[in-house]
Amino acid sequence: MRILISRRRVVTGSTAAVLGAAFIPRFASASDPINIGSLTPNTGGGAPYGGNMAAAIKRTVDQINAAGGVLNRQIKLTQEDGETNPETATRAADKLINVNQVMAILGTWASSVTLGIMPKCQSANVIQMCVSSSSDIPLRDTKGLVFNFQVLNPVWGRALGQLALEHGYKRFKLMALNNDFTKSILDGFVDAVGAGRLLEKPFYYNANQASYKSEVSHLLAGTPDAVFIPGYVTDFTAIYKDIYRSGYKGRVITVTFAASGPFKAAVGDAAEGILHGYPIPPLDSPAYKQYLREAGLEDNGQIQHPYGTLCRDQVSVLALAIQKAGSTDADKVKKAIFDVSTGPGKKTVYNVLDGLKALRAGEEINYSGAGSPVEFDSRRQTVDRDVQLYEIKGGKDVILSTRKG
Repeated sequence: MRILISRRRVVTGSTAAVLGAAFIPRFASASDPINIGSLTPNTGGGAPYGGNMAAAIKRTVDQINAAGGVLNRQIKLTQEDGETNPETATRAADKLINVNQVMAILGTWASSVTLGIMPKCQSANVIQMCVSSSSDIPLRDTKGLVFNFQVLNPVWGRALGQLALEHGYKRFKLMALNNDFTKSILDGFVDAVGAGRLLEKPFYYNANQASYKSEVSHLLAGTPDAVFIPGYVTDFTAIYKDIYRSGYKGRVITVTFAASGPFKAAVGDAAEGILHGYPIPPLDSPAYKQYLREAGLEDNGQIQHPYGTLCRDQVSVLALAIQKAGSTDADKVKKAIFDVSTGPGKKTVYNVLDGLKALRAGEEINYSGAGSPVEFDSRRQTVDRDVQLYEIKGGKDVILSTRKG
């Protein structure tokens, strides 16, 4: 049974004496709710996705609770806005852990946020589920508590680099937002194209600069055949406007969420010819089609809610693992996550309610998700997720190819 311990409060008197306030551990009973938290990017660079992510988490929790909960207990969800900002998210995580007493935090998007809250989660033995891509995530997870539902950046970067080579480009310059996400995606891109094809080493800019003209001038010096600029939609939009005004005739390559709807609306026809890509949900999966119905969306053959689908999967896998473990103890649940999601020879289920029913009947299950098949490697990282590559033509994303992750 998990012990829920309140944060120690420190009181400093005028004499500079420091006293730790006493606290009493609270033991969860069989009738207590299961406390979980979400920390989605409702504002900031991830805002185009945060609303769908938060809604998917709440919708899935509501489905579980309406069907009787897990282990005959309701799930109590506390949702916070991480603001795509590691400092804000760390404060929110502290509140989720020490006030709301959560056993898991779901829905972090930016790698900087996932990494930023990790020390608090590791210290409190709280499970993390994220959709982040930095290669540092498995390296810093020393307790095996972080389950990543997104492929790591090198896979993503290599796919975009291979696409650039297929278009015949030979001379590149790379510039990226200075954060944990972009550094490892650049590594993958360079692995694909070869360091010898770079006109100089990649360099970085900061978010929310008043101007990017100096960085753009540096980027375009030497007239590279193509430039790769992974970032968020807000900064990429400002940067691309300066590139377009410069008259640059080479190719611009980025990641799909930078070239998403808000970007296209801001630059209009100037977006023509941009190459971009990102990991995608399995469009033919029953789980993806179920998600569309749950979210009230029409199946139009296009990618919809790429991160919302993954958040549905996070809640589903966590709930199934708790049921399988018969406990909310993190050490038992993290083992059970593999049991319900990974490996052959089990009954495939595409939603949490079917999975709970099967587990209660004593069956072994493999949850296959709306965002991916949900198979984890030994480092708790998602494998077998496709990366789709696009070119913007006539204001729309035209699919060029799909590659295995």
